[in-house]
Amino acid sequence: MFSINQQAVKIIKEKILPFAEQLNCKVVHLKNGATVVDMGVEAPGGFQAGKLLVEATIGGMGHIDFGQFHLGELHFPSIDVYIDRPVEATLSSQFSGWKMPGKDTSGYINPIGSGPARAIARNDIFSQSWHYQDIHHETVFAAQTQEIPDESIAEMVAEACKLRPENVYILATKTASLSGTIQVCSRTVEASVWRLYRKGFDIAKIISGMGTCPIAPPIKDELLAMDRVNTALLYGVTVRYVVDCSDEEIIAVVNEVPFSASRRFGERFIDIFEEGHRDFYVVDKDIHTVARYEIMNYNTGNMFSGGVLREDMIRESFYRI
Repeated sequence: MFSINQQAVKIIKEKILPFAEQLNCKVVHLKNGATVVDMGVEAPGGFQAGKLLVEATIGGMGHIDFGQFHLGELHFPSIDVYIDRPVEATLSSQFSGWKMPGKDTSGYINPIGSGPARAIARNDIFSQSWHYQDIHHETVFAAQTQEIPDESIAEMVAEACKLRPENVYILATKTASLSGTIQVCSRTVEASVWRLYRKGFDIAKIISGMGTCPIAPPIKDELLAMDRVNTALLYGVTVRYVVDCSDEEIIAVVNEVPFSASRRFGERFIDIFEEGHRDFYVVDKDIHTVARYEIMNYNTGNMFSGGVLREDMIRESFYRI
């Protein structure tokens, strides 16, 4: 069986570490031997850093590109993700399912973890929902955080993966950076695979998945950045799947999986997030989806779609200061 950690480590060693300065990143070697790459916490990061961050967090299992998003009078760059093994790449790896230590401080946004380390540790419900188990002597962990991960974070990952800290690579970025914005806006296939699973679709019948999302304008304020990237997902994303099943299986879910089917549809993400005390493990689970789905059935040749994009919600979030 392939190893997504092996591929992710290769991306770090060959594409990120040798070019950290050109990528506007900073490499930090922790006292316990772990390696941290600051891709947008204190370092500025950028478009290419964000792209490589996404490639690493899906374990090299797909193609990442930049494109153009057009909706009414809105025009933004987009992040486009193409994945042929979307369940392993997302539920086993990219999904932000690793609960990291936070602070009991008013207004603080707790950090969250993702990446191929989850496929080894399998310590959350998302990775446990699929049978893939990775085994590798090195691992990659991605931290969405406002602080540079320290030795305790590296030891947490190492212990969960039964590895030594010197074999742990941590990619760190805050949402309020260009790299962090790109990374969250790439979570199109990720969120929608989980939604399909939760609504009863047999995800083993997914052949390929792709998603396109507008890249939200980056802003230094972490809360506003969080609102913008998640608004982009909930109101601006289109995902396209190729599946092999009966048409009836698609019809049963295609109008149930988009955010438009949620009772929270039409609400601002920032309001839902505040209601959940800025904690993704508390916030309403209906946010774990995207705006629009197109599902193409390889078995019959028929295509089905559900959901809607909302120019008004994107405009309100992206232009709010």
